[in-house]
Amino acid sequence: MFENPFSPIFGGKPNVFFGREAILKLFEHAMIDTGSEDRAMFITGTRGSGKTALLEQLSIRAGAKNRVVIDLGPENMILQLVHILAGFDEITKTISPQASVNVLGIGGGISTGAISKTERIGRENLQELLLEACSNSKKGILITVDEIQKVPTEDVSSLCNAFQMVSRKGYDIMLVVAGLPYAYSEIIRHEGCTYLRRATHVELGLFTWDEAEEAFEKAFSLIKGLMVDKELIDKLNQASFGHPYLMQLLGYHLVLLINDLKPEKKHQADEKEIEEATANAIYAYEQRALKPLLDELPNSEKMYLTKMSECLNADRLAVSSDIARKMGVKQNYLSRSRSYLIDHGIIAAPEHGKVMFCIPYLADFVKKNEQITKPVEIARQRKV
Repeated sequence: MFENPFSPIFGGKPNVFFGREAILKLFEHAMIDTGSEDRAMFITGTRGSGKTALLEQLSIRAGAKNRVVIDLGPENMILQLVHILAGFDEITKTISPQASVNVLGIGGGISTGAISKTERIGRENLQELLLEACSNSKKGILITVDEIQKVPTEDVSSLCNAFQMVSRKGYDIMLVVAGLPYAYSEIIRHEGCTYLRRATHVELGLFTWDEAEEAFEKAFSLIKGLMVDKELIDKLNQASFGHPYLMQLLGYHLVLLINDLKPEKKHQADEKEIEEATANAIYAYEQRALKPLLDELPNSEKMYLTKMSECLNADRLAVSSDIARKMGVKQNYLSRSRSYLIDHGIIAAPEHGKVMFCIPYLADFVKKNEQITKPVEIARQRKV
């Protein structure tokens, strides 16, 4: 049995982290240079592009430098942060039982029972708490927020205002947030989020051929006794399109398949194993990534993608007027669907009047019946 270093878990920490070396170097430099513009980062990318894995890598590197690291999720983000900074939700103040009095110039004391007053710590205390935490931190603070698109705008605004004040006071603090592509334009438009307008915007895309090849070679080199030659790595590279989640799936299913064969201590992967593992990985990718993606889309956007897939030319581009013709509507009628899909990073417009898919295998998957998930739609299709 070979130990499997690949871990295709959405939102989890992979055993092997792929690439993004340029971003990691920017972050490492920013931790040292307090004047760096990269001390605030806004990371965007489609599902499976490695946003959460990258956040975890940044947290690990900051922790290794003895920086205080606070990782936050989208639910009740401000309350999470306040609780971590304060250590509690409430504070009780006690008035001294020895009350001082002065009657006709004669001083004295009156013993009374202690009076306690409990105050709630909340959003309004965030700036004060963050300033205090930074003043007590010798190596600085890093705060990360995942799935920022799910955080209410007023919470993002509160966070930005607190960070802006702390930065103004000259404290060593860094902020990295991550979310889906549309989150960036929505958040920076908000008046209260000026701090993030100045953040470095990092858009996670597909890996280049060389980046993906290096990542596969690095991962397979960790598996003692298993040999995968360059020709087979090239096949995995081609099948992955440089998509981080697909790369994890392909490697995982190859090792899983080989282990099911009960191999010897040494094993040379062959082309048949690559082909079978690729088929298994793509099916898993369709069910875990593509199907949920389509389930969340409005019907008009699903229809746009289906007709778009039918209009792709040899360069994998579709002419907008052809899509409109397929749908039987005027081209301007589709502008809303087109903008929605572009903002969500599902398609792109590389040339005037043309669009392309940004997510691997989606063009073929939208044509399949698997995308239809609602019982009523299935019953209607089968003419029950």
